[in-house]
Amino acid sequence: MKNNYKLKKENIEKGNKGSSMLLNLRTIIVIVSATTTISVIHNTILTQVLLLMFSIFLLLVIQPSKHRFYRLMHRMKIILKIIVTLMIFQILFRHGGETIWQFGIIKITSVGLNYGVSSSLRLMLIVLIAGLLLDIPYYDYILAFRSWKIPYEISFLVASTIHFIPIFQKQFTTSREALYLRGIEISKSPLIKRFKIYSALVFPVIARAISEVKYRSISLELRAFRLYPERTFLYQKKLKWYDIVIQISVCIIFGAIVIFI
Repeated sequence: MKNNYKLKKENIEKGNKGSSMLLNLRTIIVIVSATTTISVIHNTILTQVLLLMFSIFLLLVIQPSKHRFYRLMHRMKIILKIIVTLMIFQILFRHGGETIWQFGIIKITSVGLNYGVSSSLRLMLIVLIAGLLLDIPYYDYILAFRSWKIPYEISFLVASTIHFIPIFQKQFTTSREALYLRGIEISKSPLIKRFKIYSALVFPVIARAISEVKYRSISLELRAFRLYPERTFLYQKKLKWYDIVIQISVCIIFGAIVIFI
């Protein structure tokens, strides 16, 4: 009995701590919102580089893990080809300003170069920030939104939408592994055949992901989701002193940047 009591106590303490994040999720949401907003308002290369370095710092420090760096590099490897392709199209087809280089109808201008590089860096920033938010457990979102006094229905809807992307990724990985076991390697297939394979995979994967969400909604209705206006939670996520300091500092810095820069 004594050992069982100690085990339950340890589990409750682990739950109160939640995941291994150094900051509260509300603090992370404030930082991410300010970072992405500044990235949209100030579309310069220097701003995007600084924000990108800051987002990498967040990924490596806020949720420390020995596999964090390798997961970050894996994500960057996946999206790098898409980002580089979009950057090339932006540079070649957006004209304006001084001409830097021209060969026939192909022309690179200062406006196109600046816009292409800054837009690509912004896209990379958004993908990295999204990767940070998607790694956070679903239950932490519910607690964070409820701590802000957001209605439970809206909190659950937003958290479910965020959680849908990992479900979709899991279903897509499962389908890709099934093709690999049948001797079909997507990475070694020709470009046209690869496009056909992805086209054939997308709709079944989306259907299975939506099916999981449908069964979850049925489960909620069976558990009387809207029967009681107030709900209690086993674990609590309280703000620590440094969370409050960081949130206030981020709001002040964000206001100063928007007003004076």
